[in-house]
Amino acid sequence: MEQKILKEENEHLKDTVDRLINAKEKLDQSMLAMGKENLEMLKDLRADPETNGADFFFFLESLHEKNLAFNFKDKYKKVEELDSLMKEPYFARIDLRDLTNSEKEIFYIGKFGYTEDKPIVTDWRAKVASVYYRYRFPQNNINYETPEGKVLRDLLLKRTFEIDNGSLIKYYNNDIQLDEKEIITEKISKRTGGVLEDIVETIQESQLDIIEADPRQICIVQGCVGSGKSTVAIHKLSHIFFNFPNVIHPERAILIAKNQILVGYLSTLFPKLGIFDINYKSLRELIYTIVIREDLKLNIDFDTKTNLSVFDLTEIRKLEQKLDNIHKDYEDQLINLISDDEYSSYVSYKYNRKIPVYENYSEVIDDLEEEIKMESDFIKENPGSAREWLYKENIKTIKKLNSHLKRIRINIKEKTLAELSKEMNLPFQDKMGYLDTLIYLFIYADLAGFSKMSKYEYCVVDEGQDFGLLEYHILGKLVLNGRLCILGDLNQSYSNEGLVNWSEISEVIKDARNAQTFTLDTNYRSTKPIIDLANKIISPYTNNYLPKSINRKGNEPSIIITETYENQISLFKDQINEDLKKLDKSVGVICFDPETFENAQKIIKNKKINTERVITLNSKEKISYIPKGLYLTMFEDCKGLEFAKVYVLDLNLNRIDSFKNAKKAFIAVTRAMNDLIIISNNERPGI
Repeated sequence: MEQKILKEENEHLKDTVDRLINAKEKLDQSMLAMGKENLEMLKDLRADPETNGADFFFFLESLHEKNLAFNFKDKYKKVEELDSLMKEPYFARIDLRDLTNSEKEIFYIGKFGYTEDKPIVTDWRAKVASVYYRYRFPQNNINYETPEGKVLRDLLLKRTFEIDNGSLIKYYNNDIQLDEKEIITEKISKRTGGVLEDIVETIQESQLDIIEADPRQICIVQGCVGSGKSTVAIHKLSHIFFNFPNVIHPERAILIAKNQILVGYLSTLFPKLGIFDINYKSLRELIYTIVIREDLKLNIDFDTKTNLSVFDLTEIRKLEQKLDNIHKDYEDQLINLISDDEYSSYVSYKYNRKIPVYENYSEVIDDLEEEIKMESDFIKENPGSAREWLYKENIKTIKKLNSHLKRIRINIKEKTLAELSKEMNLPFQDKMGYLDTLIYLFIYADLAGFSKMSKYEYCVVDEGQDFGLLEYHILGKLVLNGRLCILGDLNQSYSNEGLVNWSEISEVIKDARNAQTFTLDTNYRSTKPIIDLANKIISPYTNNYLPKSINRKGNEPSIIITETYENQISLFKDQINEDLKKLDKSVGVICFDPETFENAQKIIKNKKINTERVITLNSKEKISYIPKGLYLTMFEDCKGLEFAKVYVLDLNLNRIDSFKNAKKAFIAVTRAMNDLIIISNNERPGI
């Protein structure tokens, strides 16, 4: 580092931090003053004996409007951003030269933006920031998109900073000699695992392509294990809310995962990127929410195990055909009715099969109600007119037509819906499981439609390979214009309910036929020895989507096979004791056998360490994730997570005899970032 440059950058950093501190102090003062003013006015009003109820509630209403204008919510969010920026205002700098006037523009890029008279820190989501991610070194005639179109610039300087708690540790210029994987490796080496970290400083071009892809079009991402696809998904949401604020709103967006463990894990990253209002649920939770909001009166029990694979594409097509026939029947009834000589002059309507049957009839009925109102208003405004008799006759005829239409519409929910549900053998008298409920919602969405569930403006689906076609069909009904981003890895799909190929989604979501597709093939999580082992496990069955390593150095995985099960447990006890003495990172313990899980749990409890540092993963309980703790889990609940060190118990790599079991082993070993220990025994089969 050149001392002159270091001095200049230190001075710039100090000036920036001072500006941020000043801005936060002013914001804190304004919020405090507003709160104090509100409290004082309330006290004075309450203390005044002449104040009556009407005056008090009028004051509350005006106070509410005043607070809305002040916008506490946005100001609180800005305080959070300023707190973050004061510790690390920016991580990069780019110098650009305008080709038209040779003027130099300097941009310091940070996790959030901050502007006074001019931008002090440029948000990483701004269009110009893409230059930092897309170009490895200074060069002429680079381009980036702006709201006004594409612009050309010369990239004069690309500089990366390491800033810790407001102090500049070092800087380095990115030139053609610098391998940027070294930067990523250094950043990853400092992570402890256990929680998701933002990747704002190390976003790769392939990841940026996904983040910047138009959210108004569905995108499907095949991301190998450890490629950062979940993190990319959340950064994409942050990018969308920044660049499409009037199109997609956080409160109308949703992240969907297969289970509550993964939902909670992913949600830990939202606040770090300034996302506070987004919805996040498991799909089962969302289905339950629909049943409650739509008041469907179903007696549901999702704890009962069901196999979604039995309702495959063939069954979906059969049900679609049944629904098409019902649409045709109701379309014929509508056409026959409004074509009658008595009614034909009052209504003209083209049946739309893309919307529910009930909605088709409602649109006609609403149009006729509007006509009745218009003609009634004319009579009131023109009493005794020559046309009064004609309008009264019209109203009488329209009401008669509407009565017919309403009787037919009632049949849609009370008769047709019930008959088709019975034909599909749905157990209304007993508790309905998850599969039964999905089938019912399939029917309900097409016949009646969801009236109380507004469509989401955007949806991210994580571990998308684990969802079945029936689940995707329902999701397609809940998201506006197919605005989905689906991310997953087919090499981690071992359930019969999951996908075999991404193209299957287009069979149930028509928008997916023109989907943007992306592939992430580099693992940024694990060391090279761990990735080599993972590929060795799965490569006998497939050469598709194998993760590429960034050659991060590390210890060779420890693979131990004991003679007896008792020896396995004893060995694990000795090794985990050493980790528990100094729990300075995340340690994952993954069990394939329920008995082993119980034994491991007893061993850990007997150590009597701080219970807050030990997390037992349970898909039915909310989990608090920490960067330095021990996580105990059954294999089924470990997908999508990562830990600095991992113990995999009951996994005998010599006994893997199927692609399904190879996938399970592949998933388990790739949870490890730095260290991996696999312990099994010759006494029990394991997998």
